[in-house]
Amino acid sequence: MNKQTLIKDTLKHLLEANSLSDITVQKLCKEAGINRQIFYYHYTDIEDVLNDYFLNEKIEGLEKAKTWPELVHAILMYARGNRQLILKTLKSKASNAVETFFFNNLYHKGRGFIEAQYGYTLEKNDISEVAKLMSDSLSREISRLLSNPLELSIPAIEENISKTFDGVLDLICVNKQNKKGRKV
Repeated sequence: MNKQTLIKDTLKHLLEANSLSDITVQKLCKEAGINRQIFYYHYTDIEDVLNDYFLNEKIEGLEKAKTWPELVHAILMYARGNRQLILKTLKSKASNAVETFFFNNLYHKGRGFIEAQYGYTLEKNDISEVAKLMSDSLSREISRLLSNPLELSIPAIEENISKTFDGVLDLICVNKQNKKGRKV
């Protein structure tokens, strides 16, 4: 295992039992069995580790998803399995890393769904707009799920998000049709 992976895995482990503000570089290095110079060779601070974590993280099952519900399911299962990491990152200066992570996954995987569902290729701006709206919606649902894990059902969230996605796509297409004055 390389040192960057060791540092990221150690931080994730520490977040299971500690708040982010309680984790210092010194504590992380001690837990990882490395010295501070190795840490600072790779990262500037703890938030930098979180940014790198989400920049290089993969969601298991995402590539196999063939429908919106499967895509949402993979993301929700990832969120549930990484509950503390996500919640604590969302409350840190690195919160944008989580939002960007979900946006990028939705954008890259969802683009194919959008094109397949509507039978044409949307313009890049349209796809970005759809992915942003979907990402915002999904982030809100993930926050709700992680904050109240016993009160919310993943199947209910999946259905709600899938309907939201379809509604957003329909709105984009209707808006595009109205702007062009022709049926899309």
